[in-house]
Amino acid sequence: MKRIIIIAVALCGIISMQAEVLPLDSCLKWAQQRNCTIKAGNLEVAMAQEVKKQVLWKFFPRVDANAFAFHGANPLFRVDLNYMNMGNLSDLYRQVNEQLAQQYDGQQLESEIPLMEHFLAAGAMAVQPVYWGGQIVNGNKLAKLGIDASVLKQDITERDVLQNVEETYWLVSGLMDKRETIKRSTELLDTIYGIAELAFNAGVVSRNDLLRVQLARTDLITKKLQLENGIHLASRSLCQLIGKEYTEELGVERFQHEDSIPLVIHVDEFSIDGRPETQLLDLQIKAEELQKKITIGSTLPHIGLGAQGGYTNNVNLKTAPGYWNVVGFAFVTIPLTQWGETAHKIKEHNMRIERAKAQKEDLYGKLNLQNEQVYNTLTESISLMLQTDNNIKLAEENYRIALLNYQAGAGTMTELLEAELLLSMALNGYTDARISYRTALRKFNDYNK
Repeated sequence: MKRIIIIAVALCGIISMQAEVLPLDSCLKWAQQRNCTIKAGNLEVAMAQEVKKQVLWKFFPRVDANAFAFHGANPLFRVDLNYMNMGNLSDLYRQVNEQLAQQYDGQQLESEIPLMEHFLAAGAMAVQPVYWGGQIVNGNKLAKLGIDASVLKQDITERDVLQNVEETYWLVSGLMDKRETIKRSTELLDTIYGIAELAFNAGVVSRNDLLRVQLARTDLITKKLQLENGIHLASRSLCQLIGKEYTEELGVERFQHEDSIPLVIHVDEFSIDGRPETQLLDLQIKAEELQKKITIGSTLPHIGLGAQGGYTNNVNLKTAPGYWNVVGFAFVTIPLTQWGETAHKIKEHNMRIERAKAQKEDLYGKLNLQNEQVYNTLTESISLMLQTDNNIKLAEENYRIALLNYQAGAGTMTELLEAELLLSMALNGYTDARISYRTALRKFNDYNK
């Protein structure tokens, strides 16, 4: 008894390991966290924020430190006192030389004085912009627009990725439904083959009926192989989108019965202004206007304040002392020859603004068409679900009658196989309609928030 319990527990463990079902909500959350495209979009937002922080530093003083030193093999300059007119000092120099020559056997003072053999300077300068033609202020606003634009682009990226995840998810679910349809068709063909074999053995039908069923079974094997390959590729694609490692044991939720009950949606006007695509074009227009102001600002006066201080020693590092000094200054820069170039730049910005406005108007039309197309797909899929749901009932009844007629000798194998094919098509058509419905519903809700 104990051994039986252990085996049962082990079997339950194996079954649970083989049946890992991925809920749709979990797939969407994993995609938000792990999808490479969404991660790249998040990095774009972070980079735009760093650009904004860079521009912010333009408001603060710019401080630069510098140092310069050299030592020459020979002095750069030499001053000969004999050839210098220093007034009374020149007379005094000559008198001293004469006395030295008389007292010390012709010795004299050195007449050449070396200069700039050594040099050392070190200091720092701070410059505070006071007025920069509005370039710093408008540059800061432009950087803020860059953050807003990157956020909107990320919204578009995440929306498209999640749409792709849900579409792939329901594709996998639908293909698994079609796997059940093939399984059902296989069972039906096995039943038909058994009935045809009994009829052939009884001499009621010819061998052609058996061959036709066998051909249908062979065709079904090919379709099953194609379907399994489709499930495999779609499942791998889903795992790639959500950043999860693919295994053969992964599965998805199946269509629930309530999914066949369509939502009744009435739309009078599509929501376009709230779409991030239109907001991006609005930001593009504002950005061009700011670029225009920055261009104009480059031709306006630039005013700044500053201070510079440092240490200098340019005579002799060993004997002559250096000195410290601090200088305060103000400056005004007035561009005089840039108006011609700037005028053409302003015209270029005006053209860019007009182009962005035209693109926005064109985009409104395209987005309206896109919304209308999604809405039409949604309503068509709802109608198709209702039709195919009824077609399944009709196909099942048609198959039942064709089977009875064949068994009674009143029908042909061709009619029976055709009835089975119509039933399979009705089941697959219903699955396709549900995939289309779920995909269109997601897009419609995303586009009309």
